[in-house]
Amino acid sequence: MLTACNPNVEQNSGSGTAPMDRGGGDSSNELVQPVVVGQFGPRFDACQATGVVRGVSGELPVRAAPFDQARQRDTLANGELVFVCNRSHDQSWLAIIYTGNGDISDACGVSVPVASRREYDGPCLSGWVSSAFIQLRAVR
Repeated sequence: MLTACNPNVEQNSGSGTAPMDRGGGDSSNELVQPVVVGQFGPRFDACQATGVVRGVSGELPVRAAPFDQARQRDTLANGELVFVCNRSHDQSWLAIIYTGNGDISDACGVSVPVASRREYDGPCLSGWVSSAFIQLRAVR
């Protein structure tokens, strides 16, 4: 059977992130794509960069997947710091991990290597934001 004829088949974006999943929320159409850490293997930090929110007028939505239609999980304000773990295939979205208090913390567990690539399940918050409003920082 051709997959193009099957409405239940999701196309992987090829971004190296986990395949898109339909979440268990109230709507069966909820877009969810977990943040994945450890993209570069066990010799590198789980997330390779940090960033700061810049140029937002108001608040920057944090979404459940790298799509405007995905559920908004939270918001960030200018000056808040985040860990940057991955990006969408078209580079318009960044997968982030953040504390919720505007700063970054070693307690998130992503500034050290992890044994293998996996969905983030640590104590901090995670989601996807527009890359246009994150200024990357090489060192924290």
